[in-house]
Amino acid sequence: MMARIFTLLKLFRHDLIVMLLALKNSDTPKSVKGLLVAALLYFLSPIDLVPDAVPLLGVLDDLVIVPMAVEGLMKLLPQHVRRDSEWKAHQVLRYAPAVLAVGTFFIVSWAILLIWGLVTLLSHIF
Repeated sequence: MMARIFTLLKLFRHDLIVMLLALKNSDTPKSVKGLLVAALLYFLSPIDLVPDAVPLLGVLDDLVIVPMAVEGLMKLLPQHVRRDSEWKAHQVLRYAPAVLAVGTFFIVSWAILLIWGLVTLLSHIF
């Protein structure tokens, strides 16, 4: 599941970030917001048109349907909302490597502290 998410994010992260930012904009039509949420839920749902158990085709449907839905929804955005969201997405992506590095540091630190705490606790119990 995580590999599928990272692959999809690499393919169309700019458009996805634009749409997520447009989701917060009050000028975005409710129909576009609803369709975007439906597309994201379809992507995260274990129920697909083609089950993931089918080799290659199971993942391929997510890699085709969701980007097509986002691309179609991008065309339905009002121009001013799209321009504003694209500008914000550019700002977000400019700092993405630093945010990813800091986030990774905190997650790894948290995992190390969790493991250390569990080992310490178990050594006191046994």
